[in-house]
Order: sequence, then structure tokens, then C-alpha cells
Amino acid sequence: MTTLHIDSVTIRGQEIPSLDITPSMFLAILFILLTASYPLYSLYLHPLRVYPGPKLSAITRLPYWIACLRGDQVRWLANLHTQYGPVVRFGPDDLSYADGQAWRDICLVPKGKKENAKEVGFHAPSANGVPNLVCQNDIAHHSRLRRVLSPPFSEKALKAQEPLLQKYVNLVVARGREMYELDMTEMMNFAMFDIMAEFAFGESLNMVESGQYSDWVAKVFNSIRILPFIQMIEFYPLLKKIFNLIEPKAIAKMRHDHFNHTVSRVNKRLNNGSDRMDLWDFILKSETLTLQEMHVNAELFMAAGTETTASVLTGLMYYLTTNRDKMEILTHELRSRFRHGDEITLENIAPLRYLNACIREGMRVFPPIPSGLPRIIAEGGNSILGRWVPEGTRVSVHQYSTYHSPENFKDPNTFVPERWLGDPNYKDDNREAHQPFSVGTRNCLGMNLAWHEMRLMLARLVFEFDIESDTGSDWLDQNVYVIWDRKPLKCRLNPAAPRQY
Repeated sequence: MTTLHIDSVTIRGQEIPSLDITPSMFLAILFILLTASYPLYSLYLHPLRVYPGPKLSAITRLPYWIACLRGDQVRWLANLHTQYGPVVRFGPDDLSYADGQAWRDICLVPKGKKENAKEVGFHAPSANGVPNLVCQNDIAHHSRLRRVLSPPFSEKALKAQEPLLQKYVNLVVARGREMYELDMTEMMNFAMFDIMAEFAFGESLNMVESGQYSDWVAKVFNSIRILPFIQMIEFYPLLKKIFNLIEPKAIAKMRHDHFNHTVSRVNKRLNNGSDRMDLWDFILKSETLTLQEMHVNAELFMAAGTETTASVLTGLMYYLTTNRDKMEILTHELRSRFRHGDEITLENIAPLRYLNACIREGMRVFPPIPSGLPRIIAEGGNSILGRWVPEGTRVSVHQYSTYHSPENFKDPNTFVPERWLGDPNYKDDNREAHQPFSVGTRNCLGMNLAWHEMRLMLARLVFEFDIESDTGSDWLDQNVYVIWDRKPLKCRLNPAAPRQY
């Protein structure tokens, strides 16, 4: 590009001198104009300008990233929903919802419309580049994966896994009798990871028995705080390229070691078989998954099917020990129905109304995924809550805000299992707003397993022990790095008095 020459001109008798603009000057001027005009566009011309939210967030995603990196995203967005209402624009192209209808509008496929794809960048990229079930946006491939991976999680298949679940519940009960006091945050992690490891790999991690994290799982929890950083890098292609050049070797090694551990365990199970039925017995029958798909989905199961269930159980222990009247009702339901712990089976506890209500309420006040799981509006745009949203917009239901909104639930911050049992005081609750497993064809595959684990673990612990804790309300003031960064929850487990028959 040559120098641009602008001749002098005379305006109203005033001569404007000539000007020579070099290429670098031209680019600088263009950059300044574009930089100055973008905020004006975002605020006054952007299709999302009609949605409420902070003006700074309409211009840049920086406030959101700062909140995420601090572990403050849930509190930050909850405050925005309190200030602005059920729909908040928290980024230039981002909308957060705290309304039950939004679940269906976002996650279900309207007739004649395309599916709102999952935002892949929200999830950590797979180490081998192959999408797992959650990140697979191609509908045909997702349907194939779902079809192959669903059978192990059916009610019939899970009934055959009851001995596995009972094994680890019995171990936790034994540890409770031995130790008298347990950190429920740790113990629930130990149990859920041990169960999934044996279910997914055919061998346990032995964390409940040893009372300590395996090196593999310890690395998972030690890396929780970098999850928002990974999301931010994935969001900006240029930043991702730069980070790939300067990524510390220790971080790269940690990522690859974790995945390689999964690979070695899967390969060992496939080569050696198992003396008990596990999920691979179902998957191998299909003969349609590649080895790489087996690896990434095994890693997914260990991540998505463990910590989330452990979080709910830990949260339940907090709420039950701080609401003694609710604990007494649940204790009576269990101890009036069963004489011995071995009577507490999946079949026998499934119909227990108060047990189920406690778990539902636990997933409301302390949701396993407190943030939103974003989708990207499909080509042509879609309607959410009766308002058109343009294609490319990232949308999500912010679960914590939805479940703690007085617009959806009366006494939203109070633990009230009775709201799920027809209590007339809560007849106006919008119970359909509570969807901890999501909705549609991409809802949680392991929902049935999670329910069985939560019922069985909670029922046995409350049946066997009088559980107490001195933990204060500050326990709930927890950071979130996609998942809860849970604090220790020390509970005293006093063996229940012998039953009089």
C-alpha cells in the first residue's frame, strides 16, 4: 500500500492543509475507529441490546471471566438475576435465564428448527481430539453414541449393579463405625469415584478403604481451579494459539498423564476382561465405538458421574444436620420401615416419599452443576420465552439462580422437602423449573445411576447413624469453578440405638 495523499481543501474560507497518510497511520486510525465504534454497536445496535444487563458486560466478557477465575461466577450471576430479572445479558453475545420454560426452549428442538448446539468450548477439550458424548454436536454421531452408551444405565442393567453399590455403601458404614467422625466431603468423593472406577474399569481405586485420594483423583481435584482458565483459552482462538506455545510443561504433563491413566485402565479392562458385568459388556456388543471413543467416554464417566453425585450427598448432609426436624422425619421413615440394614435395597427404598423429596430438595438448594450449561442458538435464530434470539448467541439456564429465585420457589433459600410432597404452602412452586439432569435428547445419561447411588447412600447412613455436625452457615459460601469447590464437612456418626422388635 502506497502513501495516501489528501489534497488541501478550503471550507468556509478556511484552508485545510494537505495530508499524507502512511499505511501504518491508516491502520492505526482504522483500529481506533473500530475500537471506538464496537461499544456503541454493542450498546445501541446489537440484536441483544433489548435485553437487560450491565453496560460493561454488553461490551466485553471481561467481568464474566474475572468472576469465573475468582470462583465467583455463581454469586455474580445470581446477583445479576436479582437485579435485572429472569433474563440477563452478561456478555456481548451471552444470555442467562432463570425461568423454567427456558429449559424447553433452549434444549428441545422446535419443529422446523435446528438444534441449539452445545458450546464445546465450555468443556475441557479431549486429549486425543475425539469428541465425547457431551461434546459431540453432530446429531447423527451423538445419537449413535447415546444408543451405544445408554444400555449400561438402564434400570434393568443397574439392578444387576446393586451388589457393587451395596459394597461401597457397606464400606462407608464400616468406616463410620470405625472412625466416629467423617469428613463427608472426602468420603462421598471416595465412594463415588470407587464405584465408577469399578463400573467403568473393572477395578476399584480403593479410596474408601485407604481413607485417602488416589494420585489420579487427587490431580483431578487439584486442577479444579484451572477449569475457568481453560474455558477462557478455548474461547479465544488467538489466546489458545499463544498458550499452546508457552504452556508450562507441568500443566501439559498433568493433562496427558490424567488421560493416559484412563487409556491404560480401559485397555487393561478390554484385554483382560472382568469377572463381573460392567458397562463394557454392553458397549462391546455394539461393535460401533472406536477405541478412541471408548477412551474419551470413559474419561467422561469418571468426571461427570462422580463429583456431581458426591456434591449432592455432601450438600444433603449439611442441610439435614442443620435442619434437625427434617432429619427426624427422614430417620423415622427409614427406621419405622426397616429392621436391618440389609433390608435397604434399591427396590425397597425407591418408593420412599420423604427420602426422594429430600434428594430432590437437595438438588435444588445445592445443585450438582450450579452454573449454566451453554448452548449456541442455531442458524436462523430461535425463540426463548417468546422473544427471538439471533443465531450464534450463547444461552443457558443458570441453575443456582433458577432454583433460588422467589419467582420459581417460595422460601427459595430454605430446605423444605415438603414442597415436593404436595404441601399446600408450596402449591405455586414452579417445580418444572427444577431440571438438574437437563431435558431433551442430551439430558444426563447417568441419571438413573445417580438416583440409586444417592438413595442408597443417604438411606443407609441415616438408618445406621445419628448424624450431627457443628458446621455453620458459612459452609455454603463456596467457590465454584464449573463445579463446587466444596469445603470439608465434618460429621459425627453415632451408631443408632438398637431397635426394639
